[in-house]
Amino acid sequence: AEALRGLTFGLFWTTGTIYAHEIAPLGMSATMLMLLNAMYGGLGQSLGAVLGGKMQSLFGTVHTFYCGFWVDLILGTFLLGRMKWKRMPIK
Repeated sequence: AEALRGLTFGLFWTTGTIYAHEIAPLGMSATMLMLLNAMYGGLGQSLGAVLGGKMQSLFGTVHTFYCGFWVDLILGTFLLGRMKWKRMPIK
């Protein structure tokens, strides 16, 4: 389970920072990354603890991590495909 957590977190953080950097106004990239970190560290971890606990009790630990992996993989693929389709280089 810990190996899956490492992979899913890596995919999430990479796509999140790329997207935050992509949508940031000129000169505001650091602020957008700070907001991403605040949302992840505050709201995200709080909701994740509650929802993850509920999912673990319903589906078990392994299936909960598999679900997180697939969600991150799909969202990461979507973001990379979107960037390639728009041909938007990373700033």
